Amino acid sequence: MKNISRYVFLTGMALVLSYCGSSAPDVRNTNRADQGNVSVTTDRTRTVNDLLALAADADSPLAEDYTLQASAIALAAGDTDNAAAILANVVINDDLSAELVFEATRQKAELALARNDARDALTFANTDLLERVSALPADSQRALFELRAEAYIELEQYLAAAREHTQLADTLTRPDQIADNNNRIWQILTAAPAGSLSMQSALVDSYELRGWLELINVVNSEQNNIERQVAAITRWQNRWNRHTAAAVLPEALDFVVEILNNRPQHIALMLPLGDAAGQAVHEGFMAAYYNAVSQNQDVPEVEVIDTTGVRDITNLYQQAVELGVDMVIGPLLKESVRQLQSMPQLPIPTLALNYGDDWRISPTGFYQFGLAPEDEIRQAARMAWQAGHRNAAVLTPAGEDYRRIQDGFVEYWLALGGQVASQASFASASGYSDIIRQMMNIDTSEARAQRLREVLPRNSIEFTPRRRQDIDFIFMLANPAEGRQLKPTMAFHFVGDVPVYAMPAIYDGRTDATGNRDLNGITFVDAPWVLGNDDPLRASTAAVWSQATGPVQRLRAMGIDSFRLYARISQLENFPGIRLQGATGVLSMREDGSIMRELIGAQFVEGSISVLNPDIASSGIPDNPGGNP
Repeated sequence: MKNISRYVFLTGMALVLSYCGSSAPDVRNTNRADQGNVSVTTDRTRTVNDLLALAADADSPLAEDYTLQASAIALAAGDTDNAAAILANVVINDDLSAELVFEATRQKAELALARNDARDALTFANTDLLERVSALPADSQRALFELRAEAYIELEQYLAAAREHTQLADTLTRPDQIADNNNRIWQILTAAPAGSLSMQSALVDSYELRGWLELINVVNSEQNNIERQVAAITRWQNRWNRHTAAAVLPEALDFVVEILNNRPQHIALMLPLGDAAGQAVHEGFMAAYYNAVSQNQDVPEVEVIDTTGVRDITNLYQQAVELGVDMVIGPLLKESVRQLQSMPQLPIPTLALNYGDDWRISPTGFYQFGLAPEDEIRQAARMAWQAGHRNAAVLTPAGEDYRRIQDGFVEYWLALGGQVASQASFASASGYSDIIRQMMNIDTSEARAQRLREVLPRNSIEFTPRRRQDIDFIFMLANPAEGRQLKPTMAFHFVGDVPVYAMPAIYDGRTDATGNRDLNGITFVDAPWVLGNDDPLRASTAAVWSQATGPVQRLRAMGIDSFRLYARISQLENFPGIRLQGATGVLSMREDGSIMRELIGAQFVEGSISVLNPDIASSGIPDNPGGNP
């Protein structure tokens, strides 16, 4: 090992000079509690080069010990290149102690995770050499379980990740450790897309994991009825009385009891009832309200305040506060939301039904919920990314509002790491052909053919237009009427094989197999309510509401969710990982108090709507890659 260590030292000197003046930090993974107390104990006064120099002059196993200390410092500093160069020269063999085998393997797995290679991380973390880990201290075993769990989360195998934490539970003795682990298991399970846990049922191999699955099922089944949810949790505790969580519930579930006792009892609903949008939101809110009444839920008193034509919302808002309400839901218009957002403070919690300025710091207790196109843009983009597409063309209507949509997609797509090869805007149906020809460079191909015709006999030329080949897919914003003309025009210009991803506007919510055939193949995202999921309110409202266009349905769904959110705002704020199944999508809260929606993916197939697997529309790709929340 001595010769290998000298090589490591020389390589390290060439690569890690930037560390010459730095001292070694505490390199045990600070993101995971109670890391292993292995023999690799870093001396904080030594630099990477100091440690590599010591390794070069030491015999095995001390040489490996020093080398692993050096690589740990590089890992902790986020310098994966240097860490990889150092670790590449650490040979794991049977001559090393279990402690050193564990540390070397842990670092290689952690390096793979840092490089976004979760599969390699699992390969290292599951190596046969770790059979000896059972001889390690309990905290070292916990580190391994947690590392594997992180890798499974990166691969979106949430049940497998939860299983690692249930195995980790056997090593825990302190109450705070048990509570933290239970909270982590709950966070993992609630992050899983709908239906994905049942797809991994073969992994359920223990009493603990079976109990966790039943707990999340009973909680989710009653998430729109707090009284029944609290009762269901209590029944679960009695039935699973030997389960870890029966004695120590996750904090998010303990908080449900607090919600039950402290939810608002008097609400002001501020909407422009004279506008179609305001009326649709009101219909949804009251439908959810009376559905709760029919289930004998304790519902708040609601004051409906018409804001139609109101230019300055602040006076009307103050009047609502003077009525003694506990919470305001509304207003709906963007300018009114901005007015409340600019107030230095708000006297009561307020759930605005639109979004203000994202650059403005909102007052405490100010929350924002609406049908934000940003959520729709990002999810359509993530679906395309998950499908393996990297080079995009962007097609939207002309106009300033649509320009913002186009810019929003481009910014997000570039942040993911994709490329935008072409952008185009259309103004009217008469220009669709020209726009598509320009976007796909077909007009350039035709121009080349025309130049050839000018110099060669016409009967010598057989010409088929060629489109550019560097476009994987098209991101499109269009309504159904526009889409029914754009998609066939693409096919006419030899672009019919290019996948198209669209925003919800492409679907009008109607069953029209004949009319929708021209939209075949388009993939889009939309609200669960519009796509006909099994929301319990659908059956009760079908006789009351006539079939409406997609925009009206989405606004009604927004009204339903605004009622369902009123009691859950504090839970979403205090437990950011909590997700609620709503009519507009799966709802969660960002750090700025805005509600984020995860929609459902769907595709036009033979004129009908085919809902995609939830995993396709929801991925581990960050909502805002490389940026601030």
